[in-house]
Amino acid sequence: MTAVWSSVPGVGTVWPVRPNYKRAVTVVYVLGVFVQILDATVVNVALPAIGDDFDVPANEVEWVVLGYLLTLTIGIPAAAWVADRFGSKRAYMLALIGFVITSVLCGLAPSLQWLVVARLLQGLPAGLIMPVGAAILYRAFPQNERAGAAAAVVGVAVVAPSIGPVLGGVLVDNLSWPWIFFVNVPIGIVAITLAWLWLEEHTEEGIGRLDAVGLALAGLGLAGVLFALSSGPRQGWGSPLILGTLIGGLACLAYLVRYELGLDQPLVDLRLLADRHFRTVNLVGFSMYGAFLSLIYVLPLYLQAYRDFSATESGTTQAPQAIGIFVTSNLFAKRAYKRFGARANLFVGCVAAGLVSVMFAFVGDDTGLWIMRLGTFARGLVIGTMFVTIQTAAYATMSLAQTGRAVSIFTTQRQMASAVGTAVVATILTSALRLDLGLDAYRIAFLVSGALFIPSALWALRINEADVAATRE
Repeated sequence: MTAVWSSVPGVGTVWPVRPNYKRAVTVVYVLGVFVQILDATVVNVALPAIGDDFDVPANEVEWVVLGYLLTLTIGIPAAAWVADRFGSKRAYMLALIGFVITSVLCGLAPSLQWLVVARLLQGLPAGLIMPVGAAILYRAFPQNERAGAAAAVVGVAVVAPSIGPVLGGVLVDNLSWPWIFFVNVPIGIVAITLAWLWLEEHTEEGIGRLDAVGLALAGLGLAGVLFALSSGPRQGWGSPLILGTLIGGLACLAYLVRYELGLDQPLVDLRLLADRHFRTVNLVGFSMYGAFLSLIYVLPLYLQAYRDFSATESGTTQAPQAIGIFVTSNLFAKRAYKRFGARANLFVGCVAAGLVSVMFAFVGDDTGLWIMRLGTFARGLVIGTMFVTIQTAAYATMSLAQTGRAVSIFTTQRQMASAVGTAVVATILTSALRLDLGLDAYRIAFLVSGALFIPSALWALRINEADVAATRE
């Protein structure tokens, strides 16, 4: 960025002049995505320290993560309405400000109850950051430049989860657990400042009142299903609590579909799924994101619970996957998308990612870490191109006015997919371990993780390249 400086009226100091708007939007969005994803991954490392500090059992500490996840899903469906009604710049800044304030409240928590409530509050603005920011990003780029924008975002989105566990360990070991929340503050302040200085406001005309019934149905439905998916493998699917929240959540979501389709201005514009291309890409993404997260769940369990490797060794075995994704998303993905298109990239990518994932089913009691690191790196190389492709192609048939609501639907689908993929593999692994299958339990879980890519590959074949032609020019 060129080091050019000028005064901003009313600020009383000097700030860098805004760069090219597309670059400015990318920087601001990347900062928001980075701090939100970093927070989501850094907390897991600190859970034992939080439990020891407050002298509470592990099942109660888990609500620090679960509570955040549940309220985050409430914010996502409301993101499009908030941005269209009050302005995307204002909504994005308010989401970041709310995230920073609640991060401070988390760090100052004197009890577990305080911390859980603060995390519940933190999830609401966190749920707005990614969909509102993504709508701003994709509106700033013409169709034929979105692959480059997607590559920049994908790179950061995979680096943050890799940094999170390492940073969390350093902060907990050398300072204390509150610093895993305080670290959000400086990053958030930079993002807020640049958003204020650089972003342009965008609103949509004719936005009606908030669909409170739709928001309640979406929030209760998503929260209920996600709670059941997250807790079911551990508590058992026959638990009355799990069955009750799952059935109740599904019932809310079913009624949500009927209710929203009857409104002229729904909160969740499910009519967008009538667009064949948008619907197909969401179906590809559902099993793709679920498959991606499922191996990330089971591999650390195999390494730490079965092989007795340390958390550090487990983390360094996962890290090459992020490196592989970063390399291909930034160096090759854009050119591959322009040359081969969405259908070929997603089909070949899903098949290759499935095969690489299935290779982990051949691990043994003494498989070397460097062999597995090579496997995770290869998986990342394949998935990097897929991530850029799907994010570029997703909104190819959406107008600028529809982009915000389309992003909310795609983001919600991705959140649900991650939970479903993890729940499927976790349930299979737990059942196999109860049968005392030992190593074979993990092999079966790895095999299923790879098989989850099959539906994505089949759906990818239904993509019509004419629908994404504008994004490949």
